[in-house]
Amino acid sequence: MRLSYASLATGLLLAACGSAAVQTPDVASDTHVKLTPVVTEAEFPWGMVFLQNGDLLFTEKEGGLKRVPGGEGTPVAVSGLPDAYTDGQAGYLGLTLDPDFAKNRLVYLAYSKGTPEANGAAIIHARLSEDGNALEDVTEIFWADRRATALHFGSRLQFASDGTLYATLGEGFKYMDQAQDPKITHGSIIRINKDGSIPADNPFADGAVGHPAVWSYGHRNEQGLYYDAETDTLYETEHGPKGGDELNVIKKGANYGWPKITYGVNYDGTIITNETEAEGMEQPLTYWVPSIAPSGLTKLTSDVYPGWKGDLFTGGMNGPAGLKLVRIDMEDGKVVGREDLLTGDDAGFPIRDVIQGPDGHLYVATKDMDGIFRVDVTK
Repeated sequence: MRLSYASLATGLLLAACGSAAVQTPDVASDTHVKLTPVVTEAEFPWGMVFLQNGDLLFTEKEGGLKRVPGGEGTPVAVSGLPDAYTDGQAGYLGLTLDPDFAKNRLVYLAYSKGTPEANGAAIIHARLSEDGNALEDVTEIFWADRRATALHFGSRLQFASDGTLYATLGEGFKYMDQAQDPKITHGSIIRINKDGSIPADNPFADGAVGHPAVWSYGHRNEQGLYYDAETDTLYETEHGPKGGDELNVIKKGANYGWPKITYGVNYDGTIITNETEAEGMEQPLTYWVPSIAPSGLTKLTSDVYPGWKGDLFTGGMNGPAGLKLVRIDMEDGKVVGREDLLTGDDAGFPIRDVIQGPDGHLYVATKDMDGIFRVDVTK
């Protein structure tokens, strides 16, 4: 396992705390990859999804929604979006398609709505026009509790097999203590129906001890979300502070601990808490020290990359050690290793999102390099 000053310092802290958790070992494979540009005109791309005809939709944090005919080439602006609050980390963010998109052409999009004094992640659905260039019948189905900050919006979206929609909601940084309150949406993952109504089997559906939409809580800033239909499992990645990024399996009504437990420290090195585990709080499948700022999450279901089928992939945005694509080696629902890809001279780009395309390849959106790339196997 490769160590740095941050991992050594945090390792000493964890040893002092008596934590039983162990960092996942590094692994290596014989498969090597490179990035091939498919979209070079993209300004801060954030979320991506492929349409069934091969077109690529993606959000730009400030630029709205774009469509790339055939999935490669010059983007076309898609009109009809509501105005967004775009300061700091706020803007047009997560994106997904209705499971019945072939019939209803509904697109779901998360964006930051409001003012500097009162804003939060909102979710809309809208019908994509037949030519793919406009959103029609735009309807807001959810708006998170308000905050006075431009940080930590979460905003990844995933549909489950039962047709319900999961969405991540960051805790707004300075509101981190409220992530422990299930009555507030800060630092939560919510579950709603397609129209924004509340599923009757949500853990706090009656609103007595928690917000009806909340599915899990105690999160920080969840930048990756993937629903595995094969196993009915919801996976999530979230940013820790300085150290302590996590990959979690999300369970109904569960508390993921932030900020009562963490494997990280404050950005200035001071201690947030001495606890890395506590009764009634979930442990991650794996965690990163130092931080990589994991963003985007997908499972490889194709045979394009030898030996990688069934593994999870997330992007890293935190430099210099975190500028990479990470393969998370999965066996029987457990993390058995991690492999850093596209590092150093191979790329070294901050990756905001990663998805699998209809051709079975992985596609990544880079945070600052203003591009979308296909991940190709090298000869």
